[in-house]
Amino acid sequence: MSLKFQGVIAAKTLQRNIWFQGRPKKAALNQEGTAMSRIALIYPKLAIFRSRTQLTSSATNARSCDLMKNPLNSHLNVVLMSLNNIQVTTVAAFSTHSPSNPGIQTTSIIIQKDLFELASKALMELQESKNSSSLIVEKKAHVFCDLYRTLQHSEKSLILNQFALIWSGKQNATLNSVKKYLTAQEKGDEALIKAEDNLRNTLAVEQNWILSILARQEGGIKFLIDIRADILEQVEIADATNVVILRSLSNAIRDLIAPCFGIDMLQLDRVTWSSPGSLLQHVSEGEAVHPMRSWSDLKKRLGPYRRCFILLHPALPKRPLAILHVALTNEISDNIHSIITRNMNHSVDSETDTSTLADDEDVNRVNTAIFYSISSTQKGLAGIDLGQSLIKRALRALQAEIPSLQQHSTLSPIPGFRSWLLQQLRETERGRKTVLADFDWGSAQQLINSTKENPLGLLRNLLVDSSWMREEAKAKLLKQPLMRLCAHYLFVEKRRGFALDSVANFHLRNGAMMWRLNWASDLSPRGLKNSFGLMMNYRYYLESCEKNSQLYAEKQQIESSEQIRLLSGVSSQSTNQISHL
Repeated sequence: MSLKFQGVIAAKTLQRNIWFQGRPKKAALNQEGTAMSRIALIYPKLAIFRSRTQLTSSATNARSCDLMKNPLNSHLNVVLMSLNNIQVTTVAAFSTHSPSNPGIQTTSIIIQKDLFELASKALMELQESKNSSSLIVEKKAHVFCDLYRTLQHSEKSLILNQFALIWSGKQNATLNSVKKYLTAQEKGDEALIKAEDNLRNTLAVEQNWILSILARQEGGIKFLIDIRADILEQVEIADATNVVILRSLSNAIRDLIAPCFGIDMLQLDRVTWSSPGSLLQHVSEGEAVHPMRSWSDLKKRLGPYRRCFILLHPALPKRPLAILHVALTNEISDNIHSIITRNMNHSVDSETDTSTLADDEDVNRVNTAIFYSISSTQKGLAGIDLGQSLIKRALRALQAEIPSLQQHSTLSPIPGFRSWLLQQLRETERGRKTVLADFDWGSAQQLINSTKENPLGLLRNLLVDSSWMREEAKAKLLKQPLMRLCAHYLFVEKRRGFALDSVANFHLRNGAMMWRLNWASDLSPRGLKNSFGLMMNYRYYLESCEKNSQLYAEKQQIESSEQIRLLSGVSSQSTNQISHL
C-alpha cells in the first residue's frame, strides 16, 4: 500500500473517531475531515493531531484531544502518524473514576510532532514552491491554511512573525529595482517605463505572490481577513516583536483584499425579527456601540419604528460585515436611552407619551431618521471603509420606503473625549503648556479648593470617578466647562489636519456637519467612560453631503452649527484657519 494511500486511510479513520469539542459533530467531521485529507496527501509522514484539552498526565510533552467513545467497543482506534511511518494503535480510554487521573473525562494520546512545527514547515514549503506547478502550490497553500486554523493563539503569533519575515525578505531585490529605476531616468522615457514595470513587479509580485495564492484558494479571502485580524491583535501588544514588518504585512493584505469589497460586491439587507436565527445572533453579537443584554433588547431594536441594515459579502456568507441601527422619530433625538430602552408599544410622538399603538407603523407620523449605532464586525477589514457605503445605501433605502423623511442625523458617541481631557489635566499638572493653561473653569472653580497645592489634580481625581454625575449640584457646576472642552476637542483638536476623534472624522468624511452637542445623553457605564455621558448629533443634509465631504477632504474645513462654534470659542470667520497639532 502506498504511503499516500495510507495517509488517506488514516485521515478517514480520524474522521470517524475524532469529535472536536464545542462544535456540532457533523459539521466538525466534514470540515476537519476535508482538511486532514488534504494534509495527508501532502504530508503523510507528519503528525496532524491537535491538542484539544490540557494534558494532566505524566507525559508533559504530549498533546491531548477529545475522542468520542465507540459504543461498540471499550477501546478507541487512534492513528498515530509519526515522522517515519503511520501506525494504527489501540489506546484504552481513561476511566473518569481513575485514581491516577482524577477528573479526566477525555482520552489523552501522545502526539509525536507539534502542529506549530508542521505549520512552520508548510509555510516554508509554500514559499519554496513558487516555481512549482500550480496544482502543487495550491495543495501546499491549502495545507498551510488548514494547519494555521488549528493553532493556538501563541502559536499563531510565532507563525505570523515567520510569515512577516518571509514576506519582507525581498529588500535587496527592491533596492536593486529602485536603483535601476533611478538610473533609467537618464536613458529616456522607454527605459524609464520598463524600469517602472520592473519595480512594480518586484513590489507587487515578488512580495505579494504568497498573499495572492492564499486569496485565490476556496475561502481564501476569509482566511486573509482572519489572519489580518490576528496580525492587528498582535501589533497592539506593547512588547510585540517585528511590529513594523507586521504592520506592513497587514497593510499589504488590506490593499490586496480592498478591491473585493467595492460597492458592487456588497449586498444591503434589512434585518427583522423574522430573519434567520443565526443572522439575529450575529447582529446581537456584532453590536459594538450599545451592547445588547438579551434577546428582548434585540427585539426592541428590530420592532416598530426601528430599522437594522447590514452589509453582506459572498466571501463571508450570512455574516454581516457592518451593522447600522436606525430609529424613526419626529425629532432629532438628544438621548440614547429614549431610543434603546423605550418600550415597543410607546407612541412615536414623544418619549414621555404613554399612549400605545399596534405593531403596525404609521410612517406618515415620522419625519426623522436617527442613525444611533454603526458597527464593523470584522477586525480584519479595518481600514476598508464599509461604513460610508452602508450609510449611503441605507439613506437611499429609507428615502424610497418613507418619502416623508426630511431629517437625517446620528446620535453618536465621543469615544476619545474623557481620555483626552484626563491626559490634558496630567500634562498641565506637570507644568506643560496645554489647552487648559488659560482655560476658564467658571462655575466648576467652586469644586476646586484654590488653597490646595494641586487643584487640577483634585479636579482630575473627581472626573476619574463618574459618581459625580449622580450628584445634581456637582453635575450642574461641571456641565458648561465640560461642554466647552468637548466642543473644543471635536472641532479644534486635529491629527494631520483632520478631526482627532475617530467618530467625528468618519462622519465628516461622509459629508455630515457637527450639529448639536448633548449633555447627559448616555449615562451608561460605557457612555460615562467614553465622554462623561456627552453625545453628538452629526446632521446629514443630503443636498450638501458631497460639498461638505470635499471641503473636509481638501481643506480640512468642518461644517458646524452655531452651538458648536460658540462652545468651542471659534468664530465662523476663523473656521477655515483652525489647526491644532
